[in-house]
Amino acid sequence: MTHMIHGPHENQGESFEDKPEVPLSGIIYGDIIYWGTIIATLVVIAGSIMSFVSRRSYIDPVYLLTSVWQGKTVEDIWKDAVGDQPDGHWYLWQLSNDTGLTVAGIALGIFSVIPGIIGAAVYMFKEKQILFGGLAAIAALITIYATIA
Repeated sequence: MTHMIHGPHENQGESFEDKPEVPLSGIIYGDIIYWGTIIATLVVIAGSIMSFVSRRSYIDPVYLLTSVWQGKTVEDIWKDAVGDQPDGHWYLWQLSNDTGLTVAGIALGIFSVIPGIIGAAVYMFKEKQILFGGLAAIAALITIYATIA
């Protein structure tokens, strides 16, 4: 007699076809975040590799890591490294060095949320899901403000 091994859902009458369908707005949001994160990761990796092979750096990586391990504050690290903590999106003017490129990659990863939310909101408004579309639009505005302020 042969024994068959059954999955946990076989006895419950469930199958993969019974799973709820993912809304298109969720797929739009997820795909944009996914690819934005992949691209951002590649930019961060490129900046990290540059820090090992290049002498051109906004902040000396050895000093930065040593300061972090010593428990120095962000303000102290910036003050000791470049004289003062830069404001805003300083990395945009430093893309040719490893620090600027790495921080730009991190910012890109965070920024990818914005087009994802907007894409999902647009689709929700098209599907007459006014409440969820409105909430997504509000979330997009809050995120935009947080990234540019």
